[in-house]
Amino acid sequence: MAKNKKKVQLKGREILGKRVLILGEVGSGKTKLAAELLQELMMLVNPEQITVIDLAPQRVGEVGGKLTEYVNINSGVRYFSPKNVYTPRLASTSPERLLHYAELNRKSMEQLFNMFIRNVTEVLVLNDVTLYLHLGRLETVLKCVKLARTFLTTAYHGSKLAKDLGTGISSRERQLTDKLATFMDLTVRIN
Repeated sequence: MAKNKKKVQLKGREILGKRVLILGEVGSGKTKLAAELLQELMMLVNPEQITVIDLAPQRVGEVGGKLTEYVNINSGVRYFSPKNVYTPRLASTSPERLLHYAELNRKSMEQLFNMFIRNVTEVLVLNDVTLYLHLGRLETVLKCVKLARTFLTTAYHGSKLAKDLGTGISSRERQLTDKLATFMDLTVRIN
């Protein structure tokens, strides 16, 4: 951790029965904190009552990173991740390509949300919900929030990825993330 970063002290027991959003810039430690909390939740809750939907791309420099880089997911925990996760703002040279990648993400991620909605568990952990919010519906995420007794998600909230080739997805992502925060019991901002 960089010297100027303050370590967030949060324990799995503290988030049981709550809705928690972890916000931060690229590389701030959002996924690492979520993994630590998930590890604790796996000791507190029957693993069969935990669903993990890992929407993050594979790590590219300091961008992305799956929860499985930090924690071994116990057997019994339902772990879902799209086969392909695109980084629209990093991988695109045209607005059309950027929107194409965002739409591919939306489709594959929405299938995972629908799997959870059809088979609810007590705990839902989402890693990197903001990739879905580029073009996805906040209502779909909120339905999952309401169905889970304990909800934990990470979300990008920074300026390093602001350039979106004029598509508006960065603004939409920020607005929907801010709106999602209003439904949370606890919002943790990592600097």
